[in-house]
Amino acid sequence: MIRRDFIKTGSVGAASLAIGGIAMAKQSAPDYLPIISDRMDQGKYVGHYDEREITEPVALCDAKGLLNPAAIGWSRRPLQRCNLRGHWPRKKKWNFWCMISPDFAFSVTLMNLDYLGAAANAFLIDFKTKKRISATASSPLVRTGALPEEVEKDISFISNKFNLSMIHSENKIKVDFACRSLGGEKAVADFSIIKPAGHETLNVVIPWTPDRFQFTSKQNTLPTEGFVKVGDKRYVMDPKECHAVLDFGRGMWPYRTYWNWGAITGVQGSDIVGLNLGAKWTTGTGANENGICFNGKLTKIMEDMIWEYDPNDWMKPWRVRTGYTDMVNVTLTPIFPVLNHFNLGILEAGGAACYGSWSGTLKFEGRVVEINKLMGWGEEIRWKW
Repeated sequence: MIRRDFIKTGSVGAASLAIGGIAMAKQSAPDYLPIISDRMDQGKYVGHYDEREITEPVALCDAKGLLNPAAIGWSRRPLQRCNLRGHWPRKKKWNFWCMISPDFAFSVTLMNLDYLGAAANAFLIDFKTKKRISATASSPLVRTGALPEEVEKDISFISNKFNLSMIHSENKIKVDFACRSLGGEKAVADFSIIKPAGHETLNVVIPWTPDRFQFTSKQNTLPTEGFVKVGDKRYVMDPKECHAVLDFGRGMWPYRTYWNWGAITGVQGSDIVGLNLGAKWTTGTGANENGICFNGKLTKIMEDMIWEYDPNDWMKPWRVRTGYTDMVNVTLTPIFPVLNHFNLGILEAGGAACYGSWSGTLKFEGRVVEINKLMGWGEEIRWKW
């Protein structure tokens, strides 16, 4: 197992990657982004810190399109308005949703990477058959409304391949999806993502520099009710065991980036438990995307996570833990790996997302919570974009 514990060792390994079942990286991606190398080289890194809680609405950018210092922090509901402007081609925008249950995961994404225009993706993973099917549509054959500045706004996508709409109301998000060919078969989805009253979410601004920054809203434990149908097979979304996870992202990204992301969501006994765990892209910024959502209430984790996994064998268990306290100690047992690699010259991406079940121990706010086989995923992704 590769040990990802640079908090103690101070080391960063060289990264190499070849994916697609031919060759795997011998080392994981570096522990922090090149954009903050000078800051990290000064030896002042501390893996735990105090993050400011934001309680009032705030604009992400100032009049020049630079990061508004008043926006730096985290909030329990999305208060940040992502008024991005300028800095072409560094703007990145996306709405990623994944609805996951013990039997399957269904995901839809709408994105705009500035110089590539609008694009969308949908996929379904059947954990029983160990099969994944997907469809992608991109410009110039796409008509889409602008991705909104705020999280809780409607989105829509219309193309010759598939149509998607997500319409917000006070207590739910109504989702309609139709695809001409998802894995070669016609697919439709009709479901609602329930927004329980008072449900708290994790909303964070990550500041690399005044002109490179990211706002993310990470949401989980949202019950989902409805269905996805592919060909003649119907996948039922039971709100007791199927939950939606959101990654809403708006920001100005550096060209070379990489990250770890872990999502955990499910019912444990009489409790509904969700975690969002990240690393690499936030390291050294004094902020992170780590939090526990327990029965709809958020506990912010104000320390970096240590990730341990083997990039030579993505199907080995992944362990993620806190290094300063014993707040989080969880392990992912993969069921299905999604390996990605594409290279379009200046645009390149690769990595692995392993879907499966998480087990372990959480200690927070006087509680000790044991989780056992909650669904989710862990990933390492690298971009040149």
